[in-house]
Amino acid sequence: MLSRDGASHMDKPKNTVINEKLIKDCIYIAPSATEEEKKSRDRELKVPKQQLEFYEVECLVFSFRHISQIDNLVGFDQLTKLQLDNNNITKVENLGHLVKLQWLDLSFNNISKIEGLESLTQLTDLTLYSNNITALEGMDKLLNLNCFSIGKNNLNELDEVAKYLRKFKKLRMLTLSSNPLCKHPSYESKILAHIKNLKYLDYRLVDKDKVEKSVQDQREQLMEIETEEAKAEEESKNQAEAEQTEAQMIKMNMPGLNALFDDMFRDDPEAKHMNAFIEYEPGLKDAQEKYRTRYLECLEEFKTKMGEHRQKKDAEINEFTFVMDQSKSSTDTKCKELIKAFEKKKKKVIANAGGKNDDDASNEQEWADLRGELDTLQEQLQELETDQLEAFEDVIRGFEQTYNELTEQTTETITQSFTKLREEEKAYFDDIFQVFIGLVENRHTEAPQGNLGGEASFMEDDARKQVLSILDNKEDVMKMINESHEAHEQKMYGKEEQLISNEKKMQDDIQQSSVSDERARNRSRVCEINMYVSLVNQEISSYLDQEEASYYSSYNADLR
Repeated sequence: MLSRDGASHMDKPKNTVINEKLIKDCIYIAPSATEEEKKSRDRELKVPKQQLEFYEVECLVFSFRHISQIDNLVGFDQLTKLQLDNNNITKVENLGHLVKLQWLDLSFNNISKIEGLESLTQLTDLTLYSNNITALEGMDKLLNLNCFSIGKNNLNELDEVAKYLRKFKKLRMLTLSSNPLCKHPSYESKILAHIKNLKYLDYRLVDKDKVEKSVQDQREQLMEIETEEAKAEEESKNQAEAEQTEAQMIKMNMPGLNALFDDMFRDDPEAKHMNAFIEYEPGLKDAQEKYRTRYLECLEEFKTKMGEHRQKKDAEINEFTFVMDQSKSSTDTKCKELIKAFEKKKKKVIANAGGKNDDDASNEQEWADLRGELDTLQEQLQELETDQLEAFEDVIRGFEQTYNELTEQTTETITQSFTKLREEEKAYFDDIFQVFIGLVENRHTEAPQGNLGGEASFMEDDARKQVLSILDNKEDVMKMINESHEAHEQKMYGKEEQLISNEKKMQDDIQQSSVSDERARNRSRVCEINMYVSLVNQEISSYLDQEEASYYSSYNADLR
């Protein structure tokens, strides 16, 4: 009995490991237009390039290689096409780094789950034909798919498959044939209704009239799905906007401040009791809304000032970077000019040495002079590098002084802004204190304020009794209000300390990284200078050795 690749089950070949030898054998170079004209259109030309670097390879063809595991494909940074069809692969893995991949063929394997493709967002063609897949999953980010083949698998749930494929707006070619779901009487109608832009379904051209009819037939289900999608899209949009806003807040060193107000009330140890009162007492609810409004006004003022500080810091960083780049560019130009002048002299000495046979003393003097000029060049290059380092130290001192002043101004703004926020918290505390005092005084009156006095029933018996019991003891009421107020203030103090700490860290990071980068650049440049000098000295010694060998060879010839 033969398998799909023609091999006998009685003599099944061993699994193959992807190694360097196999990779080199499977590198594929597409034929040029000229070559294609000379060959049949339905043939491909395999041209193994043994000397081609892996990072240059764009296509690998591992078809019919008895591969059981995807591995050892690190370094193929430019790979756009990968064929792994007709193998023994059971798991999709080790492909996440191939982010430029556009075409992936995993057909005729033993894969049971779609996974490991999350980062391959540039994929346009994916084939998983003839595997053991039972569900569509792990493809949510492959939104550029144009051609998808998953026929001859074990897909049963038509509704789930149709709904899942809706997200692929660019999908034009789809193959689902030979799956159990294809036997469903509504198979074609559901697929065409859910994926309205298909051009080919199961190798057949899609009829536009049939698509319209399918949409009408599936209208009831589609309306429900479209409503869910619209809701999900709106939530996704809101989340993206919130993330973008928070990113801007982080850049201004205001992380979490948009949520601080809600966080204070959420984490309030007296939240349960306070919320119960606030929900049913208009005076408390009004006080909270007034507090929210004033808090947001203070926050907007805070954001404006922090944004201005951020702009000033960015401008200072940009100015510092520009000045340093200009200085380094000037130093590099001077170094190149010195090296160019020396190289010109070196070539002249080499040329002169090659054209002289008798004046050995003159030759030796020229080489000695060249070595002297090399020593001078080394001194000049090192002096330029020293000047560059000194220039950096002068500039960084000015930068640090200005940036430190900006940091102090920002820290002062943080302190002042949180003082205002705490003042609003205190005003809120005073407002609710007055409301609660009124509630306590009217606890047993016949005409209570709001819904909390007397025997007004706003909750189930047990919950109502527990909350109302607090009003029986003025000290309990004061304790509840004070603990709530203190919790709010602690949140504010904690956030203030975080922001001030962040400012100090950002100040240290920018200054330390600038110094660290410059010192690393300086060390690298000094090493380059010393390496250049060493290589030139070796070159000079090599020429002198050649001249000496030539002299002795000529001398021995004369003796003979």
